[in-house]
Amino acid sequence: MMKRFFKHRIDRAVGVYYDGMTIFAVELRLQKADDDLSRIVENDEVVDVDYVFEAARGTDRWILNDAVEIQFDDPNVGEELSIRAEQLAEKVSVLCSTKGWSTSVMGLCLNKGDVVIEVDDFSNVPATEIPNAVRYRIATVGNFDVEGLHSAYTELIDNRTWMEGIAKGDAQCWVDAWRKNEMNLTALTAMPDDLHELEGIDPNGREVNASMARAIFSARSATSMSAPNFLIEEPARMSGWDFRKLAGLIAALVLIVLTVLFGLDSWNYREASSIFEEENRMLEELERDRRLKNFIESDLDELNKRRELVARLSKETFPWRSVLIHFGAFHVKGVWVNEIRSLEDRSLELKCEALSYEAMSEFITALEEDREFFPSAPVLLDSSVEKAGMNGDMVRFSLHLKL
Repeated sequence: MMKRFFKHRIDRAVGVYYDGMTIFAVELRLQKADDDLSRIVENDEVVDVDYVFEAARGTDRWILNDAVEIQFDDPNVGEELSIRAEQLAEKVSVLCSTKGWSTSVMGLCLNKGDVVIEVDDFSNVPATEIPNAVRYRIATVGNFDVEGLHSAYTELIDNRTWMEGIAKGDAQCWVDAWRKNEMNLTALTAMPDDLHELEGIDPNGREVNASMARAIFSARSATSMSAPNFLIEEPARMSGWDFRKLAGLIAALVLIVLTVLFGLDSWNYREASSIFEEENRMLEELERDRRLKNFIESDLDELNKRRELVARLSKETFPWRSVLIHFGAFHVKGVWVNEIRSLEDRSLELKCEALSYEAMSEFITALEEDREFFPSAPVLLDSSVEKAGMNGDMVRFSLHLKL
Protein backbone atom coordinates (compact mmCIF):
# COMPACT_ATOMS: atom_id res chain seq x y z
CA MET A 1 0.00 0.00 0.00
CA MET A 2 1.36 3.39 -0.94
CA LYS A 3 1.73 5.76 2.02
CA ARG A 4 -0.06 9.13 2.12
CA PHE A 5 2.07 12.22 2.71
CA PHE A 6 1.02 15.84 3.08
CA LYS A 7 2.50 19.10 4.34
CA HIS A 8 1.94 20.60 7.75
CA ARG A 9 3.16 24.18 7.95
CA ILE A 10 5.58 25.13 10.73
CA ASP A 11 5.53 28.87 11.23
CA ARG A 12 5.77 29.40 15.00
CA ALA A 13 8.52 29.02 17.58
CA VAL A 14 8.67 29.56 21.34
CA GLY A 15 11.74 30.81 23.21
CA VAL A 16 12.38 30.76 26.97
CA TYR A 17 14.96 32.37 29.26
CA TYR A 18 15.09 32.00 33.07
CA ASP A 19 17.33 34.39 35.04
CA GLY A 20 16.81 32.69 38.41
CA MET A 21 13.83 34.84 39.43
CA THR A 22 11.71 35.45 36.32
CA ILE A 23 10.71 33.38 33.30
CA PHE A 24 10.82 35.32 30.03
CA ALA A 25 8.94 33.62 27.17
CA VAL A 26 8.15 34.70 23.62
CA GLU A 27 6.35 33.31 20.61
CA LEU A 28 7.70 34.13 17.15
CA ARG A 29 5.53 33.89 14.05
CA LEU A 30 6.90 33.59 10.52
CA GLN A 31 5.30 35.69 7.80
CA LYS A 32 6.24 33.86 4.60
CA ALA A 33 5.22 34.53 1.04
CA ASP A 34 5.56 30.90 -0.08
CA ASP A 35 4.44 27.64 1.50
CA ASP A 36 7.96 26.21 1.40
CA LEU A 37 8.50 25.59 5.12
CA SER A 38 7.05 22.21 6.00
CA ARG A 39 7.54 18.86 7.63
CA ILE A 40 6.39 15.45 6.39
CA VAL A 41 3.37 13.82 8.01
CA GLU A 42 2.54 10.17 7.35
CA ASN A 43 -0.89 8.61 8.01
CA ASP A 44 -1.92 11.69 10.02
CA GLU A 45 1.02 11.19 12.40
CA VAL A 46 4.27 13.16 12.49
CA VAL A 47 7.17 11.14 11.11
CA ASP A 48 10.29 11.24 13.32
CA VAL A 49 12.42 13.47 11.08
CA ASP A 50 14.34 16.67 11.69
CA TYR A 51 12.69 20.02 11.07
CA VAL A 52 14.01 21.70 7.91
CA PHE A 53 14.09 25.49 8.03
CA GLU A 54 14.92 27.22 4.76
CA ALA A 55 16.44 30.67 4.55
CA ALA A 56 13.80 33.41 4.67
CA ARG A 57 13.07 35.10 1.38
CA GLY A 58 13.06 38.84 0.89
CA THR A 59 9.38 39.07 1.74
CA ASP A 60 9.61 36.73 4.76
CA ARG A 61 10.21 37.85 8.30
CA TRP A 62 9.94 36.59 11.88
CA ILE A 63 7.58 38.68 14.03
CA LEU A 64 7.38 38.85 17.82
CA ASN A 65 3.82 37.58 18.11
CA ASP A 66 3.57 37.51 21.93
CA ALA A 67 5.81 38.00 24.97
CA VAL A 68 5.28 37.39 28.67
CA GLU A 69 7.30 37.37 31.87
CA ILE A 70 6.24 35.64 35.08
CA GLN A 71 7.87 35.50 38.50
CA PHE A 72 9.29 32.13 39.52
CA ASP A 73 11.16 32.86 42.75
CA ASP A 74 9.93 29.69 44.49
CA PRO A 75 12.29 29.01 47.44
CA ASN A 76 11.67 25.28 46.95
CA VAL A 77 13.34 25.16 43.53
CA GLY A 78 15.55 22.08 43.51
CA GLU A 79 19.31 22.45 43.69
CA GLU A 80 19.93 19.43 41.42
CA LEU A 81 19.83 20.25 37.72
CA SER A 82 17.34 17.47 36.88
CA ILE A 83 14.86 18.68 39.52
CA ARG A 84 15.31 22.35 38.60
CA ALA A 85 14.84 21.53 34.90
CA GLU A 86 11.62 19.61 35.57
CA GLN A 87 10.18 22.40 37.73
CA LEU A 88 10.97 25.02 35.09
CA ALA A 89 9.61 22.82 32.29
CA GLU A 90 6.35 22.32 34.18
CA LYS A 91 5.92 26.08 34.59
CA VAL A 92 6.66 26.67 30.89
CA SER A 93 4.24 23.90 29.85
CA VAL A 94 1.40 25.47 31.84
CA LEU A 95 2.27 28.91 30.43
CA CYS A 96 2.18 27.61 26.84
CA SER A 97 -1.12 25.81 27.47
CA THR A 98 -2.64 28.95 28.96
CA LYS A 99 -1.41 31.18 26.13
CA GLY A 100 -2.33 28.63 23.43
CA TRP A 101 1.27 28.45 22.13
CA SER A 102 2.46 25.49 20.09
CA THR A 103 5.19 23.45 21.82
CA SER A 104 6.54 21.62 18.74
CA VAL A 105 9.46 24.03 18.12
CA MET A 106 11.02 25.49 21.29
CA GLY A 107 14.32 26.99 22.35
CA LEU A 108 15.88 27.55 25.80
CA CYS A 109 18.57 30.16 26.51
CA LEU A 110 20.74 29.17 29.48
CA ASN A 111 22.45 31.45 31.98
CA LYS A 112 26.20 31.97 31.77
CA GLY A 113 26.64 29.93 34.95
CA ASP A 114 25.12 26.86 33.28
CA VAL A 115 27.59 26.71 30.38
CA VAL A 116 31.31 27.14 29.71
CA ILE A 117 31.95 30.22 27.56
CA GLU A 118 35.13 31.31 25.75
CA VAL A 119 35.88 33.96 23.11
CA ASP A 120 38.98 33.77 20.89
CA ASP A 121 40.33 34.75 17.47
CA PHE A 122 40.44 31.73 15.14
CA SER A 123 41.09 33.75 11.98
CA ASN A 124 44.33 31.79 11.37
CA VAL A 125 42.64 28.39 11.86
CA PRO A 126 41.26 26.61 8.75
CA ALA A 127 37.46 26.64 8.70
CA THR A 128 37.31 22.82 8.69
CA GLU A 129 39.37 22.69 11.92
CA ILE A 130 37.40 25.29 13.91
CA PRO A 131 34.86 22.75 15.31
CA ASN A 132 37.68 20.60 16.72
CA ALA A 133 39.51 23.67 18.05
CA VAL A 134 36.34 24.76 19.80
CA ARG A 135 35.77 21.32 21.37
CA TYR A 136 39.31 21.05 22.73
CA ARG A 137 39.24 24.63 24.05
CA ILE A 138 35.92 24.03 25.88
CA ALA A 139 37.13 20.64 27.17
CA THR A 140 40.31 22.24 28.57
CA VAL A 141 38.59 25.22 30.19
CA GLY A 142 35.65 23.24 31.58
CA ASN A 143 37.74 20.18 32.57
CA PHE A 144 35.52 17.99 30.36
CA ASP A 145 36.13 14.75 28.57
CA VAL A 146 36.23 15.66 24.87
CA GLU A 147 33.64 12.99 24.10
CA GLY A 148 31.43 13.97 27.06
CA LEU A 149 30.43 17.47 26.01
CA HIS A 150 28.30 19.37 23.51
CA SER A 151 29.87 22.45 21.94
CA ALA A 152 28.56 25.25 19.77
CA TYR A 153 30.03 28.39 18.29
CA THR A 154 29.27 31.41 16.13
CA GLU A 155 31.34 34.10 14.47
CA LEU A 156 31.10 37.62 15.91
CA ILE A 157 31.32 40.79 13.84
CA ASP A 158 34.95 41.46 14.90
CA ASN A 159 36.19 38.10 13.47
CA ARG A 160 36.27 36.56 16.93
CA THR A 161 34.59 33.24 17.69
CA TRP A 162 32.06 32.87 20.51
CA MET A 163 32.37 29.33 21.97
CA GLU A 164 30.15 27.62 24.50
CA GLY A 165 29.97 24.11 25.89
CA ILE A 166 27.94 21.93 28.24
CA ALA A 167 28.21 18.38 29.56
CA LYS A 168 26.10 15.93 27.56
CA GLY A 169 24.41 14.76 30.76
CA ASP A 170 23.35 18.31 31.65
CA ALA A 171 21.97 18.92 28.16
CA GLN A 172 20.03 15.66 28.34
CA CYS A 173 18.46 16.79 31.65
CA TRP A 174 16.89 19.79 29.88
CA VAL A 175 15.72 17.71 26.90
CA ASP A 176 14.20 15.02 29.16
CA ALA A 177 12.43 17.63 31.31
CA TRP A 178 10.84 19.21 28.22
CA ARG A 179 9.88 15.80 26.78
CA LYS A 180 8.35 14.72 30.13
CA ASN A 181 6.01 17.72 29.89
CA GLU A 182 5.15 16.88 26.26
CA MET A 183 7.21 19.69 24.76
CA ASN A 184 9.81 19.49 21.98
CA LEU A 185 13.08 21.28 22.86
CA THR A 186 14.89 21.80 19.56
CA ALA A 187 17.42 24.43 20.65
CA LEU A 188 19.59 24.76 23.76
CA THR A 189 21.99 27.71 23.72
CA ALA A 190 23.44 30.76 25.45
CA MET A 191 23.39 34.25 23.94
CA PRO A 192 26.66 36.05 23.11
CA ASP A 193 27.04 39.38 24.91
CA ASP A 194 28.14 41.09 21.70
CA LEU A 195 24.76 40.51 20.06
CA HIS A 196 23.01 43.73 21.06
CA GLU A 197 20.49 43.58 18.21
CA LEU A 198 18.35 40.70 16.94
CA GLU A 199 18.68 40.70 13.19
CA GLY A 200 15.69 39.53 11.20
CA ILE A 201 13.19 39.92 14.06
CA ASP A 202 10.34 42.43 13.90
CA PRO A 203 9.50 43.43 17.52
CA ASN A 204 5.99 44.24 16.31
CA GLY A 205 5.81 47.45 18.35
CA ARG A 206 6.99 45.86 21.62
CA GLU A 207 9.85 47.03 23.84
CA VAL A 208 12.41 44.25 24.24
CA ASN A 209 14.75 44.27 27.25
CA ALA A 210 17.97 42.28 27.52
CA SER A 211 16.32 39.29 29.20
CA MET A 212 13.50 39.13 26.67
CA ALA A 213 16.09 39.38 23.90
CA ARG A 214 17.65 36.16 25.20
CA ALA A 215 14.29 34.42 24.95
CA ILE A 216 13.94 35.68 21.37
CA PHE A 217 17.47 34.52 20.61
CA SER A 218 16.66 30.99 21.80
CA ALA A 219 13.51 30.88 19.65
CA ARG A 220 15.52 32.09 16.67
CA SER A 221 18.15 29.42 17.39
CA ALA A 222 15.43 26.79 17.05
CA THR A 223 14.67 28.07 13.54
CA SER A 224 18.17 28.72 12.23
CA MET A 225 21.04 26.33 11.54
CA SER A 226 23.53 29.21 11.79
CA ALA A 227 22.87 30.08 15.45
CA PRO A 228 24.75 28.25 18.25
CA ASN A 229 22.72 25.25 19.36
CA PHE A 230 23.91 22.34 21.52
CA LEU A 231 21.16 20.08 20.14
CA ILE A 232 22.42 20.17 16.56
CA GLU A 233 24.06 16.87 15.76
CA GLU A 234 27.81 17.49 15.79
CA PRO A 235 28.78 15.05 13.00
CA ALA A 236 26.47 16.95 10.67
CA ARG A 237 27.96 20.25 11.77
CA MET A 238 31.54 19.05 11.35
CA SER A 239 30.96 17.27 8.06
CA GLY A 240 31.45 18.85 4.66
CA TRP A 241 27.96 17.63 3.77
CA ASP A 242 24.91 19.51 5.03
CA PHE A 243 22.74 16.49 5.82
CA ARG A 244 19.79 18.62 6.89
CA LYS A 245 19.66 20.39 3.54
CA LEU A 246 20.17 17.05 1.79
CA ALA A 247 17.25 15.56 3.76
CA GLY A 248 15.15 18.60 2.87
CA LEU A 249 16.05 18.22 -0.82
CA ILE A 250 15.12 14.52 -0.82
CA ALA A 251 11.86 15.29 0.98
CA ALA A 252 11.09 18.03 -1.56
CA LEU A 253 11.73 15.64 -4.48
CA VAL A 254 9.48 13.01 -2.90
CA LEU A 255 6.76 15.59 -2.40
CA ILE A 256 7.03 16.73 -6.02
CA VAL A 257 6.69 13.15 -7.29
CA LEU A 258 3.75 12.47 -5.01
CA THR A 259 2.12 15.76 -6.07
CA VAL A 260 2.35 14.68 -9.72
CA LEU A 261 0.95 11.21 -8.95
CA PHE A 262 -1.88 12.55 -6.85
CA GLY A 263 -2.58 15.79 -8.70
CA LEU A 264 -6.20 14.79 -9.20
CA ASP A 265 -6.58 14.34 -5.44
CA SER A 266 -5.46 17.87 -4.51
CA TRP A 267 -8.90 18.68 -3.09
CA ASN A 268 -8.76 15.65 -0.77
CA TYR A 269 -5.29 16.75 0.25
CA ARG A 270 -6.52 20.17 1.37
CA GLU A 271 -9.48 18.60 3.18
CA ALA A 272 -7.21 16.15 5.03
CA SER A 273 -4.80 18.93 6.01
CA SER A 274 -7.67 21.05 7.32
CA ILE A 275 -9.08 18.14 9.37
CA PHE A 276 -5.64 17.38 10.81
CA GLU A 277 -5.07 20.98 11.90
CA GLU A 278 -8.55 21.16 13.46
CA GLU A 279 -8.04 17.92 15.39
CA ASN A 280 -4.61 19.07 16.53
CA ARG A 281 -6.12 22.33 17.77
CA MET A 282 -8.86 20.44 19.62
CA LEU A 283 -6.27 18.16 21.25
CA GLU A 284 -4.29 21.18 22.44
CA GLU A 285 -7.45 22.73 23.89
CA LEU A 286 -8.33 19.47 25.68
CA GLU A 287 -4.80 19.25 27.09
CA ARG A 288 -5.02 22.84 28.32
CA ASP A 289 -8.39 22.08 29.97
CA ARG A 290 -6.92 18.97 31.59
CA ARG A 291 -4.05 20.93 33.11
CA LEU A 292 -6.40 23.64 34.36
CA LYS A 293 -8.62 20.94 35.90
CA ASN A 294 -5.61 19.47 37.71
CA PHE A 295 -4.70 22.89 39.14
CA ILE A 296 -8.29 23.45 40.31
CA GLU A 297 -8.41 20.03 41.95
CA SER A 298 -5.09 20.77 43.69
CA ASP A 299 -6.46 24.07 45.05
CA LEU A 300 -9.65 22.34 46.26
CA ASP A 301 -7.60 19.69 48.02
CA GLU A 302 -5.55 22.38 49.81
CA LEU A 303 -8.77 24.21 50.79
CA ASN A 304 -10.31 21.02 52.20
CA LYS A 305 -7.19 20.37 54.27
CA ARG A 306 -7.43 23.86 55.77
CA ARG A 307 -11.11 23.36 56.51
CA GLU A 308 -10.33 20.09 58.29
CA LEU A 309 -7.66 21.88 60.34
CA VAL A 310 -10.15 24.61 61.38
CA ALA A 311 -12.70 21.93 62.26
CA ARG A 312 -10.18 20.09 64.43
CA LEU A 313 -9.26 23.32 66.21
CA SER A 314 -12.96 24.04 66.76
CA LYS A 315 -13.47 20.64 68.41
CA GLU A 316 -10.73 21.21 70.98
CA THR A 317 -11.80 21.79 74.59
CA PHE A 318 -10.31 25.26 74.62
CA PRO A 319 -12.29 27.71 72.38
CA TRP A 320 -9.31 28.82 70.32
CA ARG A 321 -11.40 29.68 67.27
CA SER A 322 -13.52 32.18 69.23
CA VAL A 323 -10.44 33.67 70.92
CA LEU A 324 -8.59 34.16 67.61
CA ILE A 325 -11.64 35.69 65.92
CA HIS A 326 -12.20 38.02 68.89
CA PHE A 327 -8.60 39.29 68.98
CA GLY A 328 -8.64 39.58 65.20
CA ALA A 329 -11.30 42.28 65.55
CA PHE A 330 -9.83 43.82 68.74
CA HIS A 331 -7.55 46.76 67.89
CA VAL A 332 -5.88 49.45 70.00
CA LYS A 333 -3.56 51.86 68.22
CA GLY A 334 0.09 51.45 69.18
CA VAL A 335 -0.32 47.99 70.75
CA TRP A 336 0.04 44.52 69.28
CA VAL A 337 -0.13 41.02 70.70
CA ASN A 338 2.87 38.80 70.06
CA GLU A 339 1.80 35.64 71.88
CA ILE A 340 -1.38 34.07 73.32
CA ARG A 341 -0.99 31.11 75.66
CA SER A 342 -3.73 29.03 77.32
CA LEU A 343 -3.39 28.02 80.99
CA GLU A 344 -4.81 25.02 82.82
CA ASP A 345 -7.60 27.04 84.45
CA ARG A 346 -8.97 27.99 80.98
CA SER A 347 -7.45 31.43 81.25
CA LEU A 348 -5.11 33.26 78.89
CA GLU A 349 -1.68 34.79 79.18
CA LEU A 350 -0.90 37.55 76.66
CA LYS A 351 2.56 38.85 75.76
CA CYS A 352 2.27 42.28 74.16
CA GLU A 353 4.28 45.28 72.96
CA ALA A 354 3.29 48.95 73.06
CA LEU A 355 4.79 52.16 71.76
CA SER A 356 4.15 53.87 75.11
CA TYR A 357 2.69 53.36 78.58
CA GLU A 358 -0.34 55.42 77.48
CA ALA A 359 -1.03 52.94 74.67
CA MET A 360 -0.62 50.05 77.12
CA SER A 361 -3.08 51.72 79.52
CA GLU A 362 -5.64 52.18 76.72
CA PHE A 363 -5.28 48.50 75.79
CA ILE A 364 -5.85 47.34 79.39
CA THR A 365 -8.84 49.71 79.73
CA ALA A 366 -10.38 48.29 76.54
CA LEU A 367 -10.01 44.76 77.92
CA GLU A 368 -11.64 45.83 81.22
CA GLU A 369 -14.63 47.17 79.29
CA ASP A 370 -14.99 43.96 77.28
CA ARG A 371 -16.98 42.19 80.03
CA GLU A 372 -18.99 40.04 77.60
CA PHE A 373 -15.87 38.11 76.64
CA PHE A 374 -13.65 38.67 79.71
CA PRO A 375 -15.85 38.75 82.84
CA SER A 376 -12.99 39.79 85.15
CA ALA A 377 -10.47 42.59 84.82
CA PRO A 378 -7.06 41.74 83.31
CA VAL A 379 -4.08 41.36 85.64
CA LEU A 380 -0.78 42.98 84.67
CA LEU A 381 1.89 40.36 85.29
CA ASP A 382 4.97 42.37 84.34
CA SER A 383 6.17 45.24 82.16
CA SER A 384 9.52 46.56 81.01
CA VAL A 385 10.97 49.20 78.72
CA GLU A 386 13.46 48.27 76.00
CA LYS A 387 15.39 50.38 73.54
CA ALA A 388 14.10 50.01 69.99
CA GLY A 389 16.72 51.98 68.06
CA MET A 390 15.62 55.11 66.21
CA ASN A 391 11.95 54.31 66.87
CA GLY A 392 12.25 55.14 70.56
CA ASP A 393 11.46 52.97 73.56
CA MET A 394 9.29 49.89 73.40
CA VAL A 395 7.12 48.74 76.33
CA ARG A 396 6.83 44.99 76.71
CA PHE A 397 4.20 43.64 79.12
CA SER A 398 2.24 40.51 80.02
CA LEU A 399 -1.43 40.16 81.01
CA HIS A 400 -3.52 37.44 82.61
CA LEU A 401 -7.15 37.12 81.43
CA LYS A 402 -10.00 34.85 82.43
CA LEU A 403 -12.59 33.87 79.85
